[in-house]
Amino acid sequence: MRKDNKATHDQLKELYGAASEFKQAQPWKAFYDADIICVENPKDKTMGYCSIMGRAGEHYALGVYLGNEGIFGFYHLMVHEDSIPNHQMLHYQNCLMCSFEDRALLSAEDRKQIKDLGLSFRGRNAWPMFRRYEPGYHPWYINEEECIFLTHALKQTLIVAGDVLAGQLKMDMEQGKTILRYSDEKNGCLEWYSKEIQMKFPTVSYSPVEINDDILIQKIKMAGSMGNVSLQIDALYMLSAVQENKGERPYYPRVFILADQKSGQILDFEMYQSVGDDANVTLNKIMDICLKNGVPKEIQIRSEAMEAILGDFCKKTGIKLKVVKRLAAIDQMMKEMAYRF
Repeated sequence: MRKDNKATHDQLKELYGAASEFKQAQPWKAFYDADIICVENPKDKTMGYCSIMGRAGEHYALGVYLGNEGIFGFYHLMVHEDSIPNHQMLHYQNCLMCSFEDRALLSAEDRKQIKDLGLSFRGRNAWPMFRRYEPGYHPWYINEEECIFLTHALKQTLIVAGDVLAGQLKMDMEQGKTILRYSDEKNGCLEWYSKEIQMKFPTVSYSPVEINDDILIQKIKMAGSMGNVSLQIDALYMLSAVQENKGERPYYPRVFILADQKSGQILDFEMYQSVGDDANVTLNKIMDICLKNGVPKEIQIRSEAMEAILGDFCKKTGIKLKVVKRLAAIDQMMKEMAYRF
């Protein structure tokens, strides 16, 4: 469970100082988003995969992607950007972000924090903003532990960037070769070291959901056929976040959508709270429609997670399961929801 403890005045002062030095150095002039520098968290030795953003001249930031989940989401977005709906990209990010924004984009709390620290910034893309990104949640203010690690990440990434540009360290991301910055505590002080490493790219595998109810499968087979019907199925995060109590971090509910591919008609829709319920909701919904209307010829999906949920069911019921890049009927519904809200 993520803590909600606030950073101290001194911790925030140090963070803003590190951000200002990072901004002044402008390391994005020499590095690309995909040039990952690894910084180990001194507290628990977990890894922060640091991406320097801004080479394109649009979004200036340091993203610190947390652990295997963080770096997997980062690369998944890069590889599958054309098949992930824009409104879902947020939920592939598990990171700490220091970005440099226009003043108008800061919240009242951000501006108050800067004023209370006695700081001032001027101009476009000049105002540091710090956020925690986590799948299923709205980007939120960082806590004490995140403040400390983000400060380390800003400082150590900048040191590595300087050493690489000076020729003292070598990176070759095309070959997966990068730099690890790690620390050791001596006499109460952290001493930092650099090491050239071969970066490992994590993969995610989803455990197939097996259907062991043979009687239910037989009932579904005996229910008949829908004919030459293709269904589209997806489980997504809602477009609007829910904040149950003032001051709490808003979260995004999940939504299951089932549509007819040809007509675009939405056949079923259900909102629920947790991604952990995807399998139960999806299987219960498709089983229900098959028992009532018969078996479709095909089910279209777009994610490996949904393939793991529906694979065994479709195999045992004789339904063709097809992985596609886009689910037009579902995407159209989400566009209409975005326009409405």
